[in-house]
Amino acid sequence: MTPPLGATEILNERAALDFVVDCLAARAHSHAEMPPGEADALRDRVRDRALDLFDEWSRIAMQLNNVGGKLQYQYETGAAQRLLYEFLNPELKRQPPRFKKFRANRSMRDVEPSVNLWLRTLDNVEIEEEDQP
Repeated sequence: MTPPLGATEILNERAALDFVVDCLAARAHSHAEMPPGEADALRDRVRDRALDLFDEWSRIAMQLNNVGGKLQYQYETGAAQRLLYEFLNPELKRQPPRFKKFRANRSMRDVEPSVNLWLRTLDNVEIEEEDQP
């Protein structure tokens, strides 16, 4: 499912991907210490969301396939319909609402906080006598 047009492979692989749903749900359940009822509710929400994404992805791919269209992850190959959109992509406004489920950041700069990096050069470091030749 990795190549650009591999997004259509959801039609062949959907049933085999239930283990991903189970892994995500289990991780959510054990991620943080919370009362059992809350952990169970979180697991169920993650499970429902993952199933919904896989099922909607499958429906999109099937509808395109039925009319001879193709699905790709981004604009990478020809005129195939894209599945993923950046959050602020104006094209997303022209798509049916279900495509908003497939908003995704494309860069770690979009998902990681900024950090300060302090560099120290050797000319700012005093050399102790025992370190000198």
